[in-house]
Amino acid sequence: MILILAMLALSFLFIIPCLKTHTIYNADDMPYHINRIQELVYSLRHGNWYPYMYTNQFKEVPYPLGIFYPQITLIPIAVLCIIFNNYVIGIYAGFSLYTFISMIIMYVIARRLGKREATAFIISIVYTFSTYRLLDAYSRFALGEFLAMTFVPMAIYGLYIVMKDGKGWQWLGMGLSFTLLSHVLSALLCVLFLTIEFILLLPYCGNWKRSARSLIIAIISFLLSSIIFIAPFLEQEVYQRFRQPSPLDLATTNSILSDLISNSLNNNIIGPSTGTRPGTIGIVLFVVMIWGMINVRKSNLMNKYILYAGVLTFILATNIFPWSIMMHTPLKVIQFPFRILVFTTLLLSFTAGQMFESFYNVITSNKISRVTFVGASIIIVVFPWYSSFKSYQHAKANDANFTENVSYAKGTWATNWYLDQYTPAKAMDKYQQLFYLKAKVDNKTVQLRKITGKVNEMEYRDTSLMNKKTVTLPASVYKNVQIWQSKKRLSHNKNGLVTIHNTKVGTIKYKYVPSNVDNISRYISILTWLGVIFWSCITGTVDVRWKRKEFKIGN
Repeated sequence: MILILAMLALSFLFIIPCLKTHTIYNADDMPYHINRIQELVYSLRHGNWYPYMYTNQFKEVPYPLGIFYPQITLIPIAVLCIIFNNYVIGIYAGFSLYTFISMIIMYVIARRLGKREATAFIISIVYTFSTYRLLDAYSRFALGEFLAMTFVPMAIYGLYIVMKDGKGWQWLGMGLSFTLLSHVLSALLCVLFLTIEFILLLPYCGNWKRSARSLIIAIISFLLSSIIFIAPFLEQEVYQRFRQPSPLDLATTNSILSDLISNSLNNNIIGPSTGTRPGTIGIVLFVVMIWGMINVRKSNLMNKYILYAGVLTFILATNIFPWSIMMHTPLKVIQFPFRILVFTTLLLSFTAGQMFESFYNVITSNKISRVTFVGASIIIVVFPWYSSFKSYQHAKANDANFTENVSYAKGTWATNWYLDQYTPAKAMDKYQQLFYLKAKVDNKTVQLRKITGKVNEMEYRDTSLMNKKTVTLPASVYKNVQIWQSKKRLSHNKNGLVTIHNTKVGTIKYKYVPSNVDNISRYISILTWLGVIFWSCITGTVDVRWKRKEFKIGN
């Protein structure tokens, strides 16, 4: 009970510096993700918990972000915004919620790996208060990746336990699933990491038959749990071609090694003066990494593997690795190589636990000394985190920050919406028409002004669209889109921007009507989540007290 209360207190500490300012500070993707949250809030308030077509917050352009960007793990944040009737408080409450969940997950994993309570607690704090997680939450406001960091540890541990004794498929299946249901690129990197982990664990597999069976069940559970996103996504991808979202040259977006080291030593989340991307693992994990390399000979083989992997991923995020080669592989979509630092952070958190234990065993001799040492360790982890955040807060004090009265639903700043990312390739030649809400009416360009968004629906009420031979709307064609006017469905073209003919008097309605694939996939995923929760409860999968001999790699 004391441990849970401590985690709750620390989760609240994660948001206190910002919460009391009633401000969300300007960051790379802040307007974009706030628009996503506000769209979900609108949809929830109108009785729809899973919208496919966003129509209120994206510049009055119908945009299928509910199909192309995972939204399941964002829904709890939207619910909290409704509960508190305040976006700033609701978003920060969501940060606190996922910080608490992250701590619980890391603590349970560490305990199941045989760590004592104090060590597991410190490992969970090091991970959740890591500088890279702070960077994702505040400096970048990369909500997808921030949420994915909650579940990545489950997937990595899940494969380990599956290879160990053929059990624990829930950890792998659900961990990878909810990573995907948070952020596609994080899931892609996680699959790559899992592939390498699988190869390394092959010589240490305890029981091939049980491991293979558990791995198959994990894959099936992953697919069934994730089908709520996968099925609608593939339905659109098969229907027509889309360009790669925001393509970037990895050779120019990787971190310079000296900058990454400097950022880490300075605990900097603002970015280096040279202007390269702000990758960092923070001073705590950098010191842990150095300590690990100095003491590597004293470590068992498993701790060595963890350390080596942590150091390797740290180096891979920099220009030491020839990232230009990756531009010819599926990895070209990751945009920023420093995303790999998620795994560096996870791995070195366990090295931090090893470091803690080495001192804990020497320094502590009674209950008072143990409590004192744990408290001092928490301070050592949290103080640099807090200092880094305050520096960021000071730097952003006079920036274009978000408060309750600010809206990003309209305007001209394209990165508020990234409308080009999921606009079909055949509509991109008319992207300016779509972006500036201009219709083509009988070969004349008309600026639309009477546009109203509803759940999965956009209404066009301009009289200039009525009684016309040909109308091209500033809205793309997607599978399952229907066009209606005066209770009559109108035929339209199969790609590009929506073009209709012989309009009448009345509002033109652009509707996304969920298909059977959409509807069935939702029910399958929900039933899978409930089934896995039930199975985990009756088998004790998440019971920290469950004691058994753990798999060891080496001595």
